[in-house]
Amino acid sequence: MGIREKIISQGVEPHGALGWVTAKIMPMFSDTYCGNLEELLDLRPEDEVLDVACGSGSFLKKRAAQCRYVAGLDHSDVQYRMALKRMRDRIEAGTAEIVQGDATALPWPDGRFSAVTSNCVGCFKQPREAVKEMYRVLRPGGRTALAFDYYPDKEAALKAQQWWGLPTWTEPEVRQMIEEAGFTQVALSQDKHSLFASAVKL
Repeated sequence: MGIREKIISQGVEPHGALGWVTAKIMPMFSDTYCGNLEELLDLRPEDEVLDVACGSGSFLKKRAAQCRYVAGLDHSDVQYRMALKRMRDRIEAGTAEIVQGDATALPWPDGRFSAVTSNCVGCFKQPREAVKEMYRVLRPGGRTALAFDYYPDKEAALKAQQWWGLPTWTEPEVRQMIEEAGFTQVALSQDKHSLFASAVKL
């Protein structure tokens, strides 16, 4: 495996000794769009929130501290263990859980959460199926806020796809994916490298 492939592999799913270093660095780059997702979700004290691909638990710890119950899921063993440590106090208090698992097979019943978020939909092997699962575990009236890689310049988008081997998204593609999952009231916004979507399950 070459250097580029190793970088991509660690970025998608941190693992091994290098994965611990990667996982500690990642929140520094994700804090801005996590703030955007928090704002879009308009989190409230009565909310029960799920963060899919929660990483080391930074969003849940920093952005959802006021919520009644929080849960996180990540496929990476490194991220899972870091999130367990970060959320230990709330887990022991019975107001949080962290699960290692697959975004396309969320281990919660239908309608479990009032809000669901994810800041790296493009890292999922089956993003459409993952979004459908997020819809399933939301209760009626529940909200979602998602982040997708986005480059307004087509040439830059192509270069990013060639480098990372991960998809970049146009606004129509994101809207279609979310609406096909069943969501309504889809609203889109963007910054330099991220496309944000908020929506509701009626």
